[in-house]
Amino acid sequence: MRLGITVPAAVLALMASFAHATCSTRSAANHPHLVELYTSEGCSSCPPAEKWMSSLRGKSDIVGLEFHVDYWDTNDWRDPFDNHAYTKRQIALARRTREGQAYTPQIWLDGQLWYNWPRGTPPALYQGAAPTLQLDVQKDAGLRAHVDVSGMHDDADALHTYVALTENGLSENVKGGENRGKTLAHDEVVRAFAGPLSGPQASAELELPATINLAQSSVVAFVQDDRNGNVVQVARVPLAGCGLAQAQNPAQ
Repeated sequence: MRLGITVPAAVLALMASFAHATCSTRSAANHPHLVELYTSEGCSSCPPAEKWMSSLRGKSDIVGLEFHVDYWDTNDWRDPFDNHAYTKRQIALARRTREGQAYTPQIWLDGQLWYNWPRGTPPALYQGAAPTLQLDVQKDAGLRAHVDVSGMHDDADALHTYVALTENGLSENVKGGENRGKTLAHDEVVRAFAGPLSGPQASAELELPATINLAQSSVVAFVQDDRNGNVVQVARVPLAGCGLAQAQNPAQ
């Protein structure tokens, strides 16, 4: 049965933009540094590192990724933000170092372990030429990221791209483990991760957690040399300013 309701053309256009909203960014000449924190809500020494990670929000020269690992999980508490894939990534990174140990909290700067963080000297970082990274993110049924890397050096086969969906403003009342009874705040938390992606052009589907707030989220892409771990390019696109957050919930 047709009710005879007329939808204004402007509303139809807005609905169409929500259904196929796209965010784009292109890496700058001087790319930001990538900080990876490996942490867990089950680790009593991790909250200070997470507080430090939160202090990096809004800095144009730093992009943060807070990976919650699963090896601290116990029968009485499981970190709701953990993923075994993040544990595997940390172990793979650690195997490149002289100790080869994965622990929490652990900080990596542009793919290099920061020993004795935060008092220790930061690692020596890659100083060579960086490729250009174009990142396009579209929300349709899910979230799809497309990366286009140009200007790769002669050893391009060693370079792979990774894509992460991050969220700020998270908190959890921990009911077990070493942080029992504490309310922990989290920022730059990795909620979905894809890679390694091969070739100058690639796409990845990022599964959206049911509880994610896109207005507090970003998509981060970075190019890493898998021979030595060097992160040679980074790009981030906040989703709040380009229609994707409204596509999640037009009332926001």
